[in-house]
Amino acid sequence: MHLDLHIHTTCSDGLLAPEAVAAQAHRAGLHAIAITDHDTVAGVARAAAAAEPLGLMVIAGTELSCSRGARDMHLLGYGVDPEHPALAEITGRLGLLRRERIGTIVARLVKLGVTIRVEDVRAPEGNASIGRPHVAEAMVRLGVVRHTQEAFSRYLADGGPAYIPSRGPAVQDAIAAIHAAGGISVWAHPSLDETARFAELAELGLDGVEVLRPGLAPTSSSALEHAARDAGLVVSGGSDWHGGTPPLGSWYVTHRHVGALLERLGVTIDMT
Repeated sequence: MHLDLHIHTTCSDGLLAPEAVAAQAHRAGLHAIAITDHDTVAGVARAAAAAEPLGLMVIAGTELSCSRGARDMHLLGYGVDPEHPALAEITGRLGLLRRERIGTIVARLVKLGVTIRVEDVRAPEGNASIGRPHVAEAMVRLGVVRHTQEAFSRYLADGGPAYIPSRGPAVQDAIAAIHAAGGISVWAHPSLDETARFAELAELGLDGVEVLRPGLAPTSSSALEHAARDAGLVVSGGSDWHGGTPPLGSWYVTHRHVGALLERLGVTIDMT
């Protein structure tokens, strides 16, 4: 059983539409995927509808941008009811904050000497979650930088001269919204130096931690997993795939890795 539990579509900042993601996941031999677009669940139903005739399971998910003190934190919600009012309220609020943040980032870029307007920042049609990647794309179109990686390295990366924190809801509020929507909350891509916070966040209701992802050394992954289990948290894994290379399905987790999470979600996959 091959699964990828962290995938983005054009409903946030991915390159492929939800339907195309489902088709590519099936062709790649994945048995289940989680659609986890930033601050929206708009792509879940579309991916699930496309996946059903293919025999591919789609787990309803999202990735909420939260604040934890002065730092940002991304929280994955798995198995959520996309129509639940608590989730709709928090994703709606995050949508407004995202648009405000884009305006502030653009203003910061202008102060840095970059010729850019808010109107230059465009997201694909149907995109419910505008963000820094769309600013980077605008900068490429305007000739400010050669590619989006340069936009991030010079201006937009965390701590960069044009970086603006997301100012999302407190992590405990996001956890509560995910739980109200029937889901499981999982901390996305924490670093090794953040393991000391696992027990504290577990007390706030956090259910799990993403400990498996591409580029993470096996020793680091093992350390994260041990710390998570010591805090009573389940573990998850996903590629954080946005499109392009490496192709979807080239990295995956199995039931052996995330069985406890799947059990909590009530997920069973018929492999016959």
